[in-house]
Amino acid sequence: MVNEQANVFTIRALIFGLILSAAIAAGDVYNLIVLQGSYMTLDFTTPAAIFFLFWVVLINFLVRKFRPQVSLSSAELIQICVMLMVASSIPTMGLTLYLVPLLAGTKYFSSAANRWDTLLLPHINQKLILQDNQAIAWFYEGLPKGERIPWGAWWDPLKYWIPLILVVFLAMILIMVLLRKQWVEKEKLNYPMTKAPLALAEFGPGHIFGSRVFWLAFALPFVIGCVNGLHYYFPLFPQVTMRWSLPLFRRTLAMDFRISLPMIGFTYFVNLPLAFSLWFFCLFHTVEQGIFNVTGFERKEFLPYNADRPILGWQALGALIVIVLYGLWNSRQHLRTVACAWRKTSDQEIICQPVCFWGAIACLLVISAWTAWSGLSFGVALVTVGLAFIIFIGITRVVAEGGLAATRAPVIAPVITTALIGSSHLSASGLTALGLMFVYTSDVRTFVMAAAANGLKMIEGFRQRPRLIFWSMMVAAAVSLLVSTWATILLSYRHGAINANHWFFIAGPQYPWKYFAEHIRNPEGPNWFYLGFTAIGAAIAIILQFLRTRFLWFPFHPLGFAFSTIMMTNALWFSIFIAWLVKVLILKYGGARVYEQAKPFFIGLIVGQFVVNGLWLLIDFLTRHTGNSLFWA
Repeated sequence: MVNEQANVFTIRALIFGLILSAAIAAGDVYNLIVLQGSYMTLDFTTPAAIFFLFWVVLINFLVRKFRPQVSLSSAELIQICVMLMVASSIPTMGLTLYLVPLLAGTKYFSSAANRWDTLLLPHINQKLILQDNQAIAWFYEGLPKGERIPWGAWWDPLKYWIPLILVVFLAMILIMVLLRKQWVEKEKLNYPMTKAPLALAEFGPGHIFGSRVFWLAFALPFVIGCVNGLHYYFPLFPQVTMRWSLPLFRRTLAMDFRISLPMIGFTYFVNLPLAFSLWFFCLFHTVEQGIFNVTGFERKEFLPYNADRPILGWQALGALIVIVLYGLWNSRQHLRTVACAWRKTSDQEIICQPVCFWGAIACLLVISAWTAWSGLSFGVALVTVGLAFIIFIGITRVVAEGGLAATRAPVIAPVITTALIGSSHLSASGLTALGLMFVYTSDVRTFVMAAAANGLKMIEGFRQRPRLIFWSMMVAAAVSLLVSTWATILLSYRHGAINANHWFFIAGPQYPWKYFAEHIRNPEGPNWFYLGFTAIGAAIAIILQFLRTRFLWFPFHPLGFAFSTIMMTNALWFSIFIAWLVKVLILKYGGARVYEQAKPFFIGLIVGQFVVNGLWLLIDFLTRHTGNSLFWA
């Protein structure tokens, strides 16, 4: 008897997911420190999760053929995939490679030239960064022969950070459980990033492995990846170029024409108005920034993660805040109900919703209290944490609805607080506390909330033992955090972090301190210039939302306006345009039937790219080659 009759979430799937989560956490850290090949956990696409799921499903097919009674069911495969998606969101930009290098890099990169020793270090909560100068030097320069890794020096700050991060992860999962009903059942968001893993995990006579269209599409990125991989090993071998650039506005900026086959695959499942808005507003904002560049209407200052288009970033921030607040307003009745009902409100949820509601509030208060302990006043900490989670929800929304594979915040929460209140009204210890918040609020190109949102969509239709999914997510998050932290410290001492990925270990740890050292050196009041553009962006989003809800034909989506200024969107707009155009033509001339028949092709583009990425990393590991990066997003 095939295991389909026991199609429920299980402990054995949790154990399998736990092992693979640890493999992702350790493996990708090894990649970024030693191999420095293709990114597998950098963005919301979670390539590592799909890579492992592909092989698990393939092996499971063989097991079902010879030992069907022990094969994994669809529910178990989905449970494993949810864990892998959560685990993939932590090792790199999701957290670990911002946390560990910051703990060591804060002192390591302090010098007489930047004056951090007087501007910053006296005001940072000393319990939260590495204090042992020898441990810091060995971390970056390598462990001398015969010496042991100074784990004790690392435990001192990590014992404060790890509980905070786990509370942040818990808050993200609880908030997504609260919003699941509104997003999944009422608004029926598309969740484009769940299409590929669901197609792999769902068994039946029409499984996607039996589709020739799927394998045809799979072969396209697979062959291109192999050609480029061989070119790296043998430079005389031809190379396939997938990116072109066109300089514009007196060469003050450039427009990328980049073909990302997975992005084309994801965008195929996005509704047409949003896909149209993403590429249209990207072009619109490129023209807007070009005019600013040519006319000199700009402000020259260091703005973390948005140095190229600061005005547009603040404008997009206003739109993002409006979108999130509007969504929470639409969910007000549901949130009011679960807040007042101390009983199980739905068997479909992975945790009792009243517990979810008050648990999320408790988590936000704990995070705010920890931030206040680190040096910021509690009121300002509460505001900053609230802004951070508004941004998290907004980014998760565009991932769930728009399938935007690579994106981040237009402006991050600590920077917003500095502009809103003014650095002259914040103490030096308060500014350094905001700098410490960069660990989990800065270059948020992936995080647990988005993985949890996709996971909650994937388990739709499975009603038995849903509570096990909650524990699966939390265990995967904890294991990924602990294993990736351990692996980062271990490998950095063995190979020298100064030789590892430049962004994560050299440039990234300096980013918050460059910004806040300048504000300590030259304090300012509230930045009304940037806040004015935030108000303009908010007003435009309100107008777009109003017109969209009043006129069915209105083609513009406010999410497109809010996320079209991001650097990654500018790199991916052409792929979004291609997918939008193909979908328009298919629906116009082929109808819904052809649209459905074409789905395996676009799923194949996604899976093929991520499988070839992983295979070449294995080849690089065996051959000891480094720097063979095939793919970004």
